[in-house]
Amino acid sequence: MIRKLICLASIVLSSASLFAHERGENYVFLQFHPSKIDGRVEIKIDELKEKLGVDILENGEASIEKIQQTASQVHEYIKRNLKIGPQSDQEFELKFTRSSLFEGEGGWAQYEFQIDTERVPAFLHITHTMCYENDRMHRGIVVLEKGKWPAPDYEMLISMVFSPNNSTQVLDVANPPEVMTPLAMIWQGVLHIWIGIDHVLFLIALTLPIVLVRDAETKRWKPSKGFGKSLWPLIKVITVFTVAHSITLLLASLEIVSIPSRFVESVIAFSIIIVALNNIFGRSHNTSLVVILLLGLFHGLGFASVMAELPMRISEIKHFLLIIVAFNFGVELGQIAILLVAFPLLFALRTTKIYSPLVLTGGSAALIFVAGYWFVERAFGL
Repeated sequence: MIRKLICLASIVLSSASLFAHERGENYVFLQFHPSKIDGRVEIKIDELKEKLGVDILENGEASIEKIQQTASQVHEYIKRNLKIGPQSDQEFELKFTRSSLFEGEGGWAQYEFQIDTERVPAFLHITHTMCYENDRMHRGIVVLEKGKWPAPDYEMLISMVFSPNNSTQVLDVANPPEVMTPLAMIWQGVLHIWIGIDHVLFLIALTLPIVLVRDAETKRWKPSKGFGKSLWPLIKVITVFTVAHSITLLLASLEIVSIPSRFVESVIAFSIIIVALNNIFGRSHNTSLVVILLLGLFHGLGFASVMAELPMRISEIKHFLLIIVAFNFGVELGQIAILLVAFPLLFALRTTKIYSPLVLTGGSAALIFVAGYWFVERAFGL
């Protein structure tokens, strides 16, 4: 008996520390069975009034009777703003079964529903747009449940996070994702810069001419003298690029700045072309810091679009800022890792006869070809 109580207490305490209802969030709980899906939507009481015009207070207190009386109105709202189906163009019928009140943490109205299906599909296409009205910071949290609370076998996984700019996602039922923590966001930032080949090529294009200087008398390019004389210009370039993309990453994540992704991705491809052309034909083999600043702003918008698709939960603005800083820090670590490999190699090759014609000019020409293909593909939607 004591062992069972300890087990139950550990579940309660761990769940409480892991998952708390936060203002600015609503919740969709899903539990899968062989031929049906049980679901529950939880919406904060004051948001029902603020965003749906549904007042369930009676003498200043939440009323279960009022929840039940207004349930049909909320059901229609949920049906319009929560789509669950086996395909993007198909949706299951939500059959509402019960309405209740959860009094903890400020009070929440609960609306239970059931989805009947011959079998639960391997992937669920979910569109969630509840409670986003005039609130770009609102988040919709999808929680997967197993067992029945508070039994010892009860399990819960915060799996998906929806936002105004990430309102449609696909859930892998057998392998659901877990919500991202700030620490996990650092790795996502590193991963994105590594697999974001357009960002990597932009960094390479900036780095190629750093190890050369222009001879004032002969007007020809020659190897820079000393590691430090090449490293300092690189530090300046990367610092400006970092400042630029950090600014727009923050502004776009807060939805203060919003530019169509097709345009942003086209400019990112074009930025590689601009830098590579300057490497070949420019008077200086160091791209202007002002140009790098302007181009870096668009790279930040590209980073923000990727971050917005990650399942990150935001309980308050300081947590959101922490998430952004963590992701951006990961991007910087990824950049540093790339440069730690590329820069010493380029520095070692700078004194060879092949560097200027083959590495700098030939490499920049190759970058123009690749980025040009991307630009045409992205700009014209090919």
